[in-house]
Amino acid sequence: MGGGLAIGSLGGYVVGDDSERAETASSPVIAPTDWSHPNYDATNNRHPPVQNALRDPTSLDTVWKAPMSLDGTFVPDNPVPVVANGLVIGGKYSTARSRTTFELFTTHGGESYGSFSRPGTKHTPVAAGDYLFSHYETTDGMQLDASGFRSGERLWSWEEQTTSLPPLQPVVAGGLIHMATARGGTSASAFTPRGETKWKTRFGGRTHNLVPPAATPRTLVHPTMDGFAVFDTQTGEFRWEVTSWEGGSKAMATAPVLHDGALYMARHDGRVLCYDLEDDSGPQWVRRRQGLARIAAVDSGRVFLTQSRDALTALATTDGSDEWSLNRLDIHPDASNLTAATLCDGILYVGVVVENDDKYQHRLAVIDADSGTVSHQTTLPGAPRFGPMISNGTVIVQTRDGFVGLR
Repeated sequence: MGGGLAIGSLGGYVVGDDSERAETASSPVIAPTDWSHPNYDATNNRHPPVQNALRDPTSLDTVWKAPMSLDGTFVPDNPVPVVANGLVIGGKYSTARSRTTFELFTTHGGESYGSFSRPGTKHTPVAAGDYLFSHYETTDGMQLDASGFRSGERLWSWEEQTTSLPPLQPVVAGGLIHMATARGGTSASAFTPRGETKWKTRFGGRTHNLVPPAATPRTLVHPTMDGFAVFDTQTGEFRWEVTSWEGGSKAMATAPVLHDGALYMARHDGRVLCYDLEDDSGPQWVRRRQGLARIAAVDSGRVFLTQSRDALTALATTDGSDEWSLNRLDIHPDASNLTAATLCDGILYVGVVVENDDKYQHRLAVIDADSGTVSHQTTLPGAPRFGPMISNGTVIVQTRDGFVGLR
């Protein structure tokens, strides 16, 4: 049992680069500008940096379409797409072939930038710098791959001889790639961009593999099945943990968010909680929502929630009180559900699945984060499958047929 890392082998613990250039190449660096503030949310870049903001979010039109071809056995449900360095990386998987194909498109124009495939059908990718990191199941256990996503070349891998379906989500922060194991005697590990183990720390509880971790250059939070554990991002020093949440359905419903010294999270029982990262005595506030609440984004004054895909709500970060709320029918009278929301420069972007008289008229809604006012809507050519992404002044939405760019 346990994990292993090797350089230059093609079997067992796999690392794909044993060429001479590996000896002379400069050490790869993942710079802090490569992920978003307040934390890199691996689920879908929920907090894109402000330099990606749209010039005029109240006047959007479709400017490009990039089909993602499906040849019978391929379906585009997994993995969730990510954006980095002006590229969107979309995935499709084949259960018949037990492989996942990643296709790359430019975010500004939707031009194809190539593709590559990987074994496994349940990848959980995250992109940072020039790297794509993905955790997935192999015949021998779970594996973390690091690839150059422009070339598709596998640079190194880390294999753990245990099963943790679905795969755990990695997270990038402080120039390191962070993973946790999913069995009893759980451990958190951090790797350098070259694949060296920077630190490994054991902690109690069992990792919650449905929810990604959260991290800043200083603080790392790994969700568990009945709470969470807090570490120092750079050294792996264990700080504190919560292992005895009260109530039922104690597991988190979505990735936690770190912002301005606070930790925000939502549980499956509808509770939304805020913790001070320097105070392990208990939550600063707890609010109970009706139904399943998921944290979409956080800014300096508000926590934005998507509730059971039916509503978008803003809570005050100070005490969790309601500031505004929009039901899906407030956005469109025939809306059937909402995607996750993405926050950029004071604007929330959310996909709206709309059905009216058997004719689909799906929308992208633009919402003022301060007031909750819907300032603009535009028609999408297909139903949005995930929350919108923002890069290079462009909103990117994935539908079943591929990607759409709007600006």
